[in-house]
Amino acid sequence: MPKSIGDALEWHAIHTPEQVAVRDGALSLTYAAFWRRVCQLGNALLAMGIVPGDRVAILMFNGSRYLELYQALGTIGAAAVPLNFRFVASEIEYVVNHSGARALIFDAPLAPVVKELAGKLPSVGDNLVVTEGAPEAAGARLGYESILEAASDARPPVTVDVDGCFFQGYTAGTTGFPKGCVNLHRGFVDFFKRVALLYAVGPGDAELVPAPLFHEAPTLFAMLQIFRGGTVVVTRETQPAGILRHIADYRTTWAFMVPTMWDALVSSGLIRREQVASMRMLVSAGAPLLTHTKDALLAVFPDAGLNEFYGATEIGIATNLGPQDQRRKVRSVGRPIPGFHIRLLDDEGKDVPPGEVGEIYIKGPILIREYYKNPEATASARRGDWFTLGDMGTFDAEGYLHIVDRRKDMIITGGEHVFPTELESVFHTHPAVAAVAVVGIPDKRWGEVILAAVVRKPGVQVTEEELIAHLAGRVARFKVPKKVQFVEALPTSAFGKVLRREVRRPYWEGWGASV
Repeated sequence: MPKSIGDALEWHAIHTPEQVAVRDGALSLTYAAFWRRVCQLGNALLAMGIVPGDRVAILMFNGSRYLELYQALGTIGAAAVPLNFRFVASEIEYVVNHSGARALIFDAPLAPVVKELAGKLPSVGDNLVVTEGAPEAAGARLGYESILEAASDARPPVTVDVDGCFFQGYTAGTTGFPKGCVNLHRGFVDFFKRVALLYAVGPGDAELVPAPLFHEAPTLFAMLQIFRGGTVVVTRETQPAGILRHIADYRTTWAFMVPTMWDALVSSGLIRREQVASMRMLVSAGAPLLTHTKDALLAVFPDAGLNEFYGATEIGIATNLGPQDQRRKVRSVGRPIPGFHIRLLDDEGKDVPPGEVGEIYIKGPILIREYYKNPEATASARRGDWFTLGDMGTFDAEGYLHIVDRRKDMIITGGEHVFPTELESVFHTHPAVAAVAVVGIPDKRWGEVILAAVVRKPGVQVTEEELIAHLAGRVARFKVPKKVQFVEALPTSAFGKVLRREVRRPYWEGWGASV
């Protein structure tokens, strides 16, 4: 079996060279052609001074080049630091500088935000690469295709340290700053081997990838399909009509999407049975599937097995709820996948019996090594070999896990993770705000939307529109609250701490679950 990401891709390039590896619109790359470009890119990165262990930041939309970068970095032993393309300049600046990324590769339409960062990314220096167009016009020094053309297509002369970092994704931070999750190269390869068996992914499959590749799950699944020698159909299309067209045109067999995407698809009224007949598997995660969405998926995709999993950037996939359990375990996230173990512990660190709520601790082969440059956060998340995200859950009598509360106060809106502290700190920069609590409230389309409960300073007037405009441009658009509620006071504990759960509670009554 392959020991590294590069090993698997090279094997397919030698033994199945004419098999299509990647489709991206009109572009179709065979394994031989894809491997050649990956080698050129890897050698180009080495020529730029990138060495094993270095980080490379990626600010791009979905496309074949994103997959080339992941593969090239895996082949030279460097690490990807993917950036949300919705980030504003200050958010990009923090992640790039915290990671110490030695290069930034970006798509031309995102050049305006990169230009705002001129002189603010010292570790990157001149290693700014734009994927298309004239580099100078985009504020870059190098062009992506130009550096490939100048590089050798031989396998890069690097021995990869499989215990080194390969993927450093950043999670929203409870203290206002995101945390860098150090995911190891061997962890990704281990994932491919385990989940290929779990989902029976093989060389005859074609995976549709519309979910953004700056998130870990879409990345894992796209690379899994390449690891197994099938075809990845990558697209920037996120609207139902475009997704359905890709399924029909390319006869895709499976896809991962977040619940809001699945809900939009089944709510569109556009699905025709013959159009989606090629689909054998649906995978969902990032938030719970609402019951009406699940029922609709099972109705319009009767021949496609539905899987839901519980996972995160820190842990990969820990549990899976398979097709055979979708009707009888509607609110469960399933059982641990092979190689993973889960314990539910009380405040004293003791295991709780089935039916009782405990904090979820996970042990397995794909856990992050650490939160980068954050030993305190790493230590607080670990209990020996066990790791927690801070989520609370219960086991039923059959050993199925049910999530009863999420990582404290985290909001999941449209599959994006948002922590209130970051937004509250920005609200407090407005002169009219005396106090604020940011919470997630239920929404049929997005799962949750963001609400800010605001106490105004005495004698100062401010409107909802003014406060929302204050946040726009200071945080990514998906983090801007949909609603501002003005209140006289916020609920607090005996110690004066704001109780966000009390702010949330009226909105979740009658929904049955607050996750």
